[in-house]
Amino acid sequence: MNAPGALPGAAGADEFVDPPNATVGVFWDYENVRIPRNVRATRAAAALRDAVLPFGQILERRVYYDSRRAAEFSLRNTDSRASLDQSGFTLVDCPTRGEKETLDKKLIVDVMQFAHMTRRPSCVVLVTSDGDYSYA
Repeated sequence: MNAPGALPGAAGADEFVDPPNATVGVFWDYENVRIPRNVRATRAAAALRDAVLPFGQILERRVYYDSRRAAEFSLRNTDSRASLDQSGFTLVDCPTRGEKETLDKKLIVDVMQFAHMTRRPSCVVLVTSDGDYSYA
């Protein structure tokens, strides 16, 4: 049984992690999880923030996308980009240059850097539907 306040299903369930003292990094793979057309970017960002806040203080928020892909049209809209920027997200444009998994590799490197640079207990929130991250 987890200790009171322990994160459910967390590795080392016997260890107590006080969520308010944890640091959180949000890494959003926009290539695989886009904002629905009928939802404003500010609403999506607020919903994501509200879902993540119980896990600790959000230190990093990044959205990874390729501005040259037609499928990522909604982030080409300056209102969506500005709204995400004003919501505290760093927009990371990852041009694929004809190579596979460019965005995935950049995201993984940034997650590893966040985990390494954060000295307190960390929580990484990965927003994706890509199965390639299941072993990361």
